[in-house]
Amino acid sequence: MTIPREASPTAAPARRLSWSIVLTIVAFCVLAVYATAWSLHTVDVDSGSVAADVSIREYRDLLAGVRGFPYQWRVLGNYLVYAGELLTGAGPHPVDIVLKTVLLWISTTMLFLFSRWYTSEAGAFAVVGFYLLLTVVGFTDEQYRIYFTNDFVMLACWFGAVYAIRIGRFGVAIALTFVGSWAKETMLLVPVLLAIQSLTDRRARVPAVLAAVAFVVPTAILRSVYPAPLAKWAWWDMVFANVPFLQTSMYEFKLTIKNNIKVALFYNLFWIVAARRVRTIADPFVKSLALTAIVYLILAYPVIYIRELRHFLPLAILVLPMAINAIEQQSADRSARR
Repeated sequence: MTIPREASPTAAPARRLSWSIVLTIVAFCVLAVYATAWSLHTVDVDSGSVAADVSIREYRDLLAGVRGFPYQWRVLGNYLVYAGELLTGAGPHPVDIVLKTVLLWISTTMLFLFSRWYTSEAGAFAVVGFYLLLTVVGFTDEQYRIYFTNDFVMLACWFGAVYAIRIGRFGVAIALTFVGSWAKETMLLVPVLLAIQSLTDRRARVPAVLAAVAFVVPTAILRSVYPAPLAKWAWWDMVFANVPFLQTSMYEFKLTIKNNIKVALFYNLFWIVAARRVRTIADPFVKSLALTAIVYLILAYPVIYIRELRHFLPLAILVLPMAINAIEQQSADRSARR
């Protein structure tokens, strides 16, 4: 087995996947979406509402432009479901389940291809396995919603953009930024990554500007179509719910500690293993990606509810490959000493 310590232009992994790999990824993506879709038939104990009914009501309200903010700025997933309705005549939930599966397959495939720069093929499968497990965990915190398709769109576009930048296809990354920005603001990570990359790679300077424009245009349009005061652009007060010792009661403090423990358990020791590998790896792109991840955490903590673990899935493109890379290297080093 060959385990790449660093990526090099002369040792680039194959970009084409065999049918067996493709079908394996598809099969496990189907299982992952199935595991998240079971809650469609559940009932909320407190309100008595059926998850499927709530999902449809939120979906229709968003299409009508009457749902609250910031949901009206995360629309692409819903409109893709609506397009599927019109084309197939099927109901929103069957269309949505198929769409989520396709989008998950895209993000998983991009993750697999990216991981092959830093891991063996078996290691890349391990990355995929952990990612799909984390996807199930990240989307079962709450009942199934069509709205969450926006997250699947964003992850497919973000992972695709990271891979495209890694192989020098900046135009593809810019296009994915434009598309993904209609789904979720997290696509800001692409211009951030390119801006950081431009510090060591002059070729990324113009793409960084173009990616910023590709992000700003959909964002500006959505905020013009669905105007709202700055106070509603995000949940700014989440910093008091997410950062320990900023709470006003013991109950809120305990809840914050519990939520931070959940975040720590999401990648568990992989947080530490990946961070240590990033410090020692010579690949400048990994360094740029790691700085982007730090920027994301700094920006996200004040405006998201961290107990919703799906918000940490964008970091899988860094944490999982680096952690598996470190584990494989340790295994190879031990074998060499025997």
